[in-house]
Amino acid sequence: MSMINETPKIKAYKEDSTSLQNGVGGEVPIIIGATTNESPSNNILEFKNYRDATKTPANGGIGPEATGNYMLPVIEDFFEESMKLMSDDIGIPHIFVKDLGTATATNAGPWINAKKDSRKKLDIQVEAYVFKSDDTLDKIVDVLTAIAASLKEDTLKGRPRIAYVTVQGWTDAQLKTLTQGTEQITKKIRDIDIAFIEWDKFGKHLARICLTPYYDEPGYYQFRSVSEGEFTERSDVDEEDLQLKGIIFGHDEKPGKNAFPKINLAVSSDYANAEDERSPLCLIHTNRNVNQLIRDAMEVVYPQLKRRETQTFIEEVQADLDELCSEKIRLGYMKGGTKVTAVEYEDSPSTLKLKVKAAPVNITGIIELEVYV
Repeated sequence: MSMINETPKIKAYKEDSTSLQNGVGGEVPIIIGATTNESPSNNILEFKNYRDATKTPANGGIGPEATGNYMLPVIEDFFEESMKLMSDDIGIPHIFVKDLGTATATNAGPWINAKKDSRKKLDIQVEAYVFKSDDTLDKIVDVLTAIAASLKEDTLKGRPRIAYVTVQGWTDAQLKTLTQGTEQITKKIRDIDIAFIEWDKFGKHLARICLTPYYDEPGYYQFRSVSEGEFTERSDVDEEDLQLKGIIFGHDEKPGKNAFPKINLAVSSDYANAEDERSPLCLIHTNRNVNQLIRDAMEVVYPQLKRRETQTFIEEVQADLDELCSEKIRLGYMKGGTKVTAVEYEDSPSTLKLKVKAAPVNITGIIELEVYV
C-alpha cells in the first residue's frame, strides 16, 4: 500500500469576464442627448467607464463635470448600477453616447440623425434619449414620433430596439403629459417601442433593464446600487396611476421586514391605453422576448442566404428555424404555437420573408409580424 505523502489541496480557479451582449442581459445602449458643449460630437463615442466620459470633448469625452452637464450624472448612474458585485453577475462591456451639443427638441433633425448613425454600431440593442427640462411637450412628442417610426423600420429589417426616454428634472405630473397630452397641447405618444422612465436615477433604471435577461421582467431583480429609502415615496394610488400612465419608476418593495429597491413594472408608453386597446407587447419583457426571437431567427437565416440557389434552401432554413422555436419553447421562454416561417418574397427574389408567430409567456394569444432579410 502506498502512503500519501502530500498534503491534499483544493485548487480553485476563478474566471471573471464581463458578459458580453448576447441576448441574456448585458444589452449595450446608446445614450443620446444634449450636453451644453458648444459643438456636438462628430462621431458616436464609446465609454468603458465613467472616468472616460468626464474627459473634455477634445480628449474624447463629454465633460468636464464642472460644466453642469446633465448627461454625465446619467452615465455615472449607469456605470454604478452595471458594476458587477459577484463574479458571475451579468455585465456591460461598454456604452455608446452621442453628444448633441446645445441641440433642443425644437429641431428633430439632430435626434433623428443620431438614431440613424447608431445603426452603424451593430452591438447596440437599446436606445436612450435624454431631453432638457425646458424642452416642450409638443416638440418632444414630435421627435419621439419620428423615432418610433424609425424603430418600426429597424424591426422590419430584423434589428429591433426599444427606446427609453426621460426629461431632465420633470415631475411625475409632467411625465404623465407625454402619454396624456394637456388641454393646451393634445399631442401625446403611446407606442410599444417607446418607454418613459422617471428622471431620478434614470441611468440606474436603464442599466437595470439592460442587465435583465430578455425573458424576465426587469422589476423582478433588485437594484445593485440603490439602497432602501432612496426612491421617491409614493402612495399606492399614486404608484398605480403612474404605472397606468405608462411610466417606469423605482420603489421599495416591502414584502416583510426587509425592503427591496426594484422597478415597479417595466411598461411601455402603450400601457397608457385602455386595457382592451393595449398591444400584447405593451410590457417591456414581452416586447424584448419577441425582439430576441427576431434576432435569433436572423442569426439562423442570414449565414445561409448564399445557399438560396439550391433546391432545398427553404427546407433547410425552415428546419433550423423550427429547431430554434422548439428550443425557446423547451426553455420556457415561449409557449406552444411559436413559429417562424421562411417564405420567398414574391416582390423581390433576392429577399426572404420571415413570418413570425410568437407566444411569449405571461400573455394570451399569438403575436404576428413579418421581417424581411
